[in-house]
Amino acid sequence: EILKESAAQRFAPLFRGTIPLMGHSLASALLGLVGQPKLQKYIQRELGDKTSMGRAATGLIASAVVSPIYVCVTNPLSRLEVIMQTSSISGKAYTVTGAIKEVIADSAKFGLRGIFRGQGIGIAKAVISLTLFHEGRIALQEAFKTYNIDNGHFAPEN
Repeated sequence: EILKESAAQRFAPLFRGTIPLMGHSLASALLGLVGQPKLQKYIQRELGDKTSMGRAATGLIASAVVSPIYVCVTNPLSRLEVIMQTSSISGKAYTVTGAIKEVIADSAKFGLRGIFRGQGIGIAKAVISLTLFHEGRIALQEAFKTYNIDNGHFAPEN
């Protein structure tokens, strides 16, 4: 039914909310793939070298610092996505400006809790998932490096 209704409008309703989604993806990439590793290296240098903390512990600390920033940046964008994507297919689509006005009206009515409601669990989830993502990425990176060294595809510099 949704596809039939969308096809009648040349599938335009399926692309509602893509502008906030692109902003959300950009923020995710910058904070998750750039911010967290740089922060982890700094924390490893400051804490890890002076204490017995390993890579996983410093990664967890770095994720705990980055995650609230990530949630504060991306949550308003997620709210815009939801507003734009949940309007009726046959109804008038929200523009980005219209969705922003809706968020401002919600904020005027409920304050910031209207935007950030329930984000404590979001931050906790982000800390765990970001840490696990980077630990998995590092493990794969080391596995590929070891494979390439063992098979003579790469000679590490001493």
